[in-house]
Amino acid sequence: MARKAAPISMEHVILALLDRQPLHGYELHHRLSRLPGISKIWNIKQALFYAKLERLHADGYIQQHSILKDGLMPARVVFQLTPMGRTSLMTWITTPVRKARDVQQVFLSKLIIARGYGLSKTLELIHNQRIVCKSWLNHLEAEMPDENPENMDEFLVHTYKINRDQATLRWLDTLEAKLIAADKKTEFS
Repeated sequence: MARKAAPISMEHVILALLDRQPLHGYELHHRLSRLPGISKIWNIKQALFYAKLERLHADGYIQQHSILKDGLMPARVVFQLTPMGRTSLMTWITTPVRKARDVQQVFLSKLIIARGYGLSKTLELIHNQRIVCKSWLNHLEAEMPDENPENMDEFLVHTYKINRDQATLRWLDTLEAKLIAADKKTEFS
């Protein structure tokens, strides 16, 4: 028996919207397209969106129900998260990205969605991502090429990656501090 493919990032954002409440396809796409932050990261056309819904349904992450509105036809199809879909979503939210190139889209999506589940989930994601980023940085620093002219191109790429990972770590530290400070302000309001 073939193993079901795990949903990808955009599909997890769909799962997160359905975790809030069951929605029909049009409303789900509408909300997805206007979700603060996410709309700056992902742009999904309706045809692709409905293909993703079909895939999520076929794989058991969501279920669909037909609902008659005021007895009129055609029935409206409403999508709802399954327990398997919720488990996948909760795992995705706290799992760090494994490649630096995924920070810009995938990690940011996770971060935005995690915030909807509270400060502890958000801080768990940041903590887990920091561990992975430090691992990237440690590996790069250990493999630093010589600065001689024959290796200059390797050196350029390598130092770029080191600076990228250092910047990501600083950003995670700043982000964590701001989120904690904001939470304390709302706690005393």
